[in-house]
Amino acid sequence: MAAGMPAQPQQRRIVLPPHRQRAGRPWSVKAREWVRRNLFPSRSGTILTFVALAIIGVLLAGMIWFVFIDADWRVITANRWLLFAGAFPREEAWRLWVSMAFVFTLIGLTYGTWSSLGGKDHFFIAVAGVFVVFLMAHGGAALWSSLWFVVAIGMLYAGYYATVWMPRETSARRTLQVRIVGGLLIAALPIALMLLLAFGGGQMRRLDGFVLNLVLAPVGIAGGLVVAIPLAIGRASSMKAISWTCTTYIEVVRGAPLLGWLFVALFILDDVFPGELIVRAMVVMAVFTGAYMAESIRGALQALPRGQYEAAHSVGLTRLQALRLIILPQALRISIPPIVGQAIAIWKDTTLVTVILPLRELKGNADAAIAQFEFTPFRLEAYVFVALVFWAVAFMMSRISQRLERTLGVGER
Repeated sequence: MAAGMPAQPQQRRIVLPPHRQRAGRPWSVKAREWVRRNLFPSRSGTILTFVALAIIGVLLAGMIWFVFIDADWRVITANRWLLFAGAFPREEAWRLWVSMAFVFTLIGLTYGTWSSLGGKDHFFIAVAGVFVVFLMAHGGAALWSSLWFVVAIGMLYAGYYATVWMPRETSARRTLQVRIVGGLLIAALPIALMLLLAFGGGQMRRLDGFVLNLVLAPVGIAGGLVVAIPLAIGRASSMKAISWTCTTYIEVVRGAPLLGWLFVALFILDDVFPGELIVRAMVVMAVFTGAYMAESIRGALQALPRGQYEAAHSVGLTRLQALRLIILPQALRISIPPIVGQAIAIWKDTTLVTVILPLRELKGNADAAIAQFEFTPFRLEAYVFVALVFWAVAFMMSRISQRLERTLGVGER
């Protein structure tokens, strides 16, 4: 400091202890700031907000008018069993409810083991549960159907609260929990099919309606993933024979639409897989889905830095060990978004089996319902209901995917 200049007083920063620091702002203040920042940031933003609110208001008013005033839902309430299970024997309906309770319990165990249910999840479960119970109980349906669904929801929460309180730190108990729940996830589809069909149950060809959608989609997704992993590894292989073979398979399968491959299931696969047509449809959907998923996984393999391979080799891992322990887990983690997108696509594509094959899923049975003379004018109501059901399942898959991505840190560096 220059001589003769007065010393400047130093600024002292006062730090209050935690219990005396400034309290958080009220919720109302935060809400006003959020509204101002996101809805009315400027003059043009305010105009766009009002235009969007006007459009949403018109659409919402039209939906409310249609659902509660204009529409006649007797086509749905009078054909509940046709839409849900179709030709499945009514005396074996308990199999459907036991299978549903098992699946719901497994969902609860999975969330409790690796994630947690948030407020939005509870809200979605409550809204969906009220809607399904109302649909089942409305119009004189058997009370047991509603009770079974309520029991299934209870099993979901029982499985969730049985596992969510367990510590998630690495321990022998945690390892056992993960192995048990993971094993049940792997065996979920065979167990559900066994509950539906084994020990004198309904025959495979009697899987009908929404139940058929719920069987075809998981088989196509799980089978496609089993097919996709070796295909992706093979196409990325340095061995030309393996790479060319996998590439040919992927390009041939992707080069034709699913409708064409369902024709193959109807006319050609009968010589290879004689028997139930549903089994052939499952094989075709797994093969078709696997070709698309393989490309997603291959892209993830190529996106991994070369240093991951070199680090695995430097610690003495063999090529197979490096692939199993280092490379493939990271590639599957990166490819979760496109894999889930393909899973949602194959879920919606299950409606195509009605177009080609003599099978009737939810949309096909909706066509059968409106083919009845008294319900012919209610075509729009039937299709709106089918669209709502497919959207609800696709939305649930998307939510699970987002939760999984956040848990695994997909997109983070």
